[in-house]
Amino acid sequence: MNHRIVVALIVLFGVSCTLTGLVLLALSWSAPVPDSWGFRGFTVLFSTGFGGVGANLAFRRPHNRVGWVLLAAGTASAIQVALEEYSIYGGVGRATALPGAVFAGWVQSWLWLIGVVLIVNYTLLLFPSGSFVSPRWRIVGWLAALDLAIGVAGLAFAAGPLNNAPQFDNPFPFLGEVGHTAWLAAFFGVMLLALASAASLLVRYRRAQGAERQQLKWLALDAGFIAVVVVVTAFSQLLAPDVKAYQVLFIVSIAIMPFTIGIAVLRYRLYDIDVIINRALVYGATTAAIGVAFVAAIVVLQSALRPVTGGSEVAVAASTLLCFALFQPIRRTMQGAVDRRFYRARYDAVLTLDRFTRDLAGEVDLGAVRASLIEAVGETVQPTHASVWLR
Repeated sequence: MNHRIVVALIVLFGVSCTLTGLVLLALSWSAPVPDSWGFRGFTVLFSTGFGGVGANLAFRRPHNRVGWVLLAAGTASAIQVALEEYSIYGGVGRATALPGAVFAGWVQSWLWLIGVVLIVNYTLLLFPSGSFVSPRWRIVGWLAALDLAIGVAGLAFAAGPLNNAPQFDNPFPFLGEVGHTAWLAAFFGVMLLALASAASLLVRYRRAQGAERQQLKWLALDAGFIAVVVVVTAFSQLLAPDVKAYQVLFIVSIAIMPFTIGIAVLRYRLYDIDVIINRALVYGATTAAIGVAFVAAIVVLQSALRPVTGGSEVAVAASTLLCFALFQPIRRTMQGAVDRRFYRARYDAVLTLDRFTRDLAGEVDLGAVRASLIEAVGETVQPTHASVWLR
């Protein structure tokens, strides 16, 4: 069968599951279900993001397995949406339960793990070419499959309330408490294997050149963002576990991942990544510096103005105006620091052009201008030969 027909059928199935889940979500929105991590229906973002980008890649690059992995992850999320909402609508959203509601909750309680392993293990192992860095890295792929089987068995056959569907008890508690132990072991295994998969990216980056190195930068940018969000979410879970904003931020950070992969594999605006990383470093550092200055100014001004104002409104207003005035100087300082540290060649080229501009402003001798121009071109563009013709 033609691969385009296969992709179209998978997409049609995934879209049908997603739409079914959304309809059931709307019908059972007020159903009394226990509070869960994130928000109801968030897997729609994964089914559309991973499924859509995966379908695009599989359609255009059928021999690259990254597209098929993303498509499989998106399809698993779509099935999860439909089953999760059917279990809620058919189990607790109606006066009379619908047949198969408990079974739907049971399937979706372990189905999500398949999508996670596909994303954090196989996508990293295969990106961007669709093949392993070397045959030895296939071992990590086999270990991920084994770990997935253990985790699915643990979730599927553990005693007690279902994972992601705590309104039901597991109808197949064959493993009892051993199932919980197996699931926890598998979960730590997923994290360790994810680190190993990320290590394969580092090995691939060291060996890569040209376009492939630029492709890896796109995923590295998203991975860095996800790492920051994971740290923030972890602290928020310890300090304020009921705050949903951090959980939503984590969900959005994962949902962005397929789009960065799609840009990298399809090589659309591939070489803009250096500009994006540069801007992310500059504005991230600037924001942090402004935040520190804002807090410090409030503390200092509060202490200084409390005898006069008796409140903190003036201190907050003054701190805001101060940080607004400091934004451009801090941004220029951070831009220079980032260019010196990470973009030294461009930084040296800018200094050379600035020096040439200053020399040109006060020079009237055409011979000296010619020599300065050739020197500037040689240091910035670095051609094999440069000459200037004056009429």
